[in-house]
Amino acid sequence: MRRSGHRKCGFNRINPTMKDQGMFDISEVTTYQCARCPYKAKQKGYLTKHMLIHKDVSEITIYDCSFCSYKAKRRYDLTAHMLTHKEISEVTTYDCSFCSYNTKWRSDLAKHMLTHKDISEVPTYQCALCSYKAKQKGHLIRHLLAHKDVSEVTNYDCNFCSYKAKLKGNLTKHLLVHKDASKGRT
Repeated sequence: MRRSGHRKCGFNRINPTMKDQGMFDISEVTTYQCARCPYKAKQKGYLTKHMLIHKDVSEITIYDCSFCSYKAKRRYDLTAHMLTHKEISEVTTYDCSFCSYNTKWRSDLAKHMLTHKDISEVPTYQCALCSYKAKQKGHLIRHLLAHKDVSEVTNYDCNFCSYKAKLKGNLTKHLLVHKDASKGRT
């Protein structure tokens, strides 16, 4: 069965590298623009999550786990985390049909199933600068930082201390440390 690709560039799920190599017209994708900075997102949920960086740390609602020190900015993340405190027998599990692996998360099973496939059967994201291949686009994006000169890498600086991060998500997680400090916690 042949899958048809994007009419302009041929991009399809079988060969996702074409998009990463600039062969996809991003202007055709609906984007959500942040009103406070140049950030654009392909999904509204990503923009909503991004908007947290524009809020004062004291304005962010933090959801605390009642069993451990885990904290989340989204209720959904806390709900997913709470599964870690349940016995595997208490929750619906997703079982591998090839081995004894089972998990509480469908997405983890999907990633695990890739281990049973030959690399030639798995769609990969190819680095255009070296032989690196990734099964997930996010891994390729992180890898690409290795090819940049240190002066070219955007650092995300914490406004409260000397912490610096190469990935915006890491700074966002770090800011939770200062949220606790503002509440007088250790």
